[in-house]
Amino acid sequence: MILLAIIDPIGNIPVVMVLTENKSVDEYKSITLKTCCAVVILLSVSFLFGRYVLVFFGIKMAAFELVGSVFLLYVACTMLVNNKKSFLYSDALEEKENIAFIPMTFPLLVGPAAMSFVIIQSHNITAWQVKLIFIGEFVVIAVLVGLTLRLSKSFLEKLGKTGIKFITQTMGILLGSLAIGLIADALKLLLPGLS
Repeated sequence: MILLAIIDPIGNIPVVMVLTENKSVDEYKSITLKTCCAVVILLSVSFLFGRYVLVFFGIKMAAFELVGSVFLLYVACTMLVNNKKSFLYSDALEEKENIAFIPMTFPLLVGPAAMSFVIIQSHNITAWQVKLIFIGEFVVIAVLVGLTLRLSKSFLEKLGKTGIKFITQTMGILLGSLAIGLIADALKLLLPGLS
């Protein structure tokens, strides 16, 4: 649920509508399918190999948790103030043929915050059965993202911008609370004197 809050498919509906406004129904369905597949792949790669990248660069997990948690807090703040501009691709990019991957999947849905979160979750998980469960969760999340994108016009019509804003800000409060707790835990590991 927390990862779904970070991805925030409902809150991103207005942005998705802007990105796909000139697409046909078939093109939109194709973009949706590609985005769902890319979400699973990006989350799975981050979960399975992210911590090895940290080891390669000599980054302590506690330090990464702190930075990742700060970024989660930043995302929560953007959700609370309803500002998605920081996640959008540059206005200079005219080519939108591959928007399913950039910017739809990265950084709009699976950005640095979501990737950091799954890397943090992968810490100390070695059993392949547990890893498969997590990957299964990523598939479920991708399906929910796909359903949300397919029904985005209906969501926008029924909920309206006010309803979407309310859901996004509620998720932002939950995510912000989680981020503060993670920051506190990371600081205790980095600075034992604080505890």
